[in-house]
Order: sequence, then C-alpha cells, then structure tokens
Amino acid sequence: MTCCLCAKYILLFFNLLIWLTGGAFLSCGILVLYKRDLHELFALLSYDSQLVPSFHNVGYVLIGVGALVFIVGLLGCCGSVRESRLLLGLYVFFIILVMGGELAVAMYTVVLGDEWDRSLPNTLKSRLSTYNYTVPQRFEYDLDTVQKQFSCCGIHGSSDFHDNTDYKIYGNRLPSSCCNILSNGICTESDSYRLGCFQIINDNIQLYSKLIVTVGVGIALLELTALIMAVCVCRNTTEEDEFY
Repeated sequence: MTCCLCAKYILLFFNLLIWLTGGAFLSCGILVLYKRDLHELFALLSYDSQLVPSFHNVGYVLIGVGALVFIVGLLGCCGSVRESRLLLGLYVFFIILVMGGELAVAMYTVVLGDEWDRSLPNTLKSRLSTYNYTVPQRFEYDLDTVQKQFSCCGIHGSSDFHDNTDYKIYGNRLPSSCCNILSNGICTESDSYRLGCFQIINDNIQLYSKLIVTVGVGIALLELTALIMAVCVCRNTTEEDEFY
C-alpha cells in the first residue's frame, strides 16, 4: 500500500512535468509559425529536397505533439489522483503512442542527416548558377534573406557564383546581400562575407543539436518512468471507476 501511494505521488509529479513539456511544445510550434526570419531559412533548405520539411509543417507538428502531450499529462494527473483504471489505461496507451512518435522522429532525423551531409549542399550550390540578378524569383529572395541574416555568401562561399551567367555579365559582381558594405553600390568578392551559408547554418545546428538530444533523452526517460508508475498504480487499484 505504501509503495502504491509513493508511486501515485511520483506519477502525479512526473505528469505535471509532462504537462509543462506539452505547453513548451505548443509554444515552440507557435513561435515557428510566426517567427518570420525562420520562414526563408526553411524555404531555402527545402528546395529540391523531399525530406526537409516546410516551416508550416514543422510548426503544425510541434503544435500537434504539444497538444497531445498536454492531454496525456492531464490524463495522468487525473488518473493518479482518482486512481482510475480507465484513465490510467488511456494514459498508458497514449504514452506508448507518444514514445512511438518520438522514435519515428528520431529515425526521420537520421535519414535527413544523411541527405543533409551528402547531397543537400551540392543541390543548393547548383541552383546558384541560375541565380537571376535582374528578375529575382522566390529562390533569390530566400537566399538574399538568409545571406543577410547569417552574414554569409553562397553555399560554400562567394566562389559558388563564379559559374553564374549574370556574375560574368556584370563584371564579376556578387549579389548585394553578400556584402555588408557596398563599394559604389556594388558588392565585390573582396568585400563579401568569407563564409558560406551552409557552414554557418550547420555550425548553429551542431551547437543546438546536443541540447536537443539531451532534452529528448530526458523527456523519454521521464515518460518511461511515468509509464512504469502508471502501471504500478493501475495494478494496485482495486476499486471500480465511478464517474458522477
């Protein structure tokens, strides 16, 4: 009985944390949808790629996961307080469902990482050969925004524009977004940003990926412990559910 009571309060505490985690996912999803400077970055990386998601999809997935985790945490709290087999059974089912989704996301990230390192940089670089100086389209706008935001030029560097037709026509002139300071209104290679955008973006992702992995492992352990506690409470509950 004492063990069951201890498991009940541990489960209640863990579900409060899970409930807060759901709120955090919801907040991140809303942030992704409304933070304008992320739109162009996701749009640029998703060109000619079937694996890189759009910013809308990322935002909606985070909101959906957040809402599900929020409901799961609420079920766990109510189930542990009432010691309801029905609520705890639903809680266990949804926790397993959430953990399965997290495993799918982890597998997707591994597949995406392979494309990220192997083909994405060269695919984006090949697009620079058609960069239009005079009649910019959506790709040109997205690239210009990313270059200004990250203070970078090209994918690997300013030399990526050497095969561009407009670059040769306009006397080896780079897009103005490649320079912080223009010489007579012209961006030259000597004044351009030294680093390519892919390197800077990749460095930022590597920096935050360790934190994301640590948080993900922590959440998985939290869910696994809560699952074990829920099963323990459910097995030791003898009273039938009464809803009135």
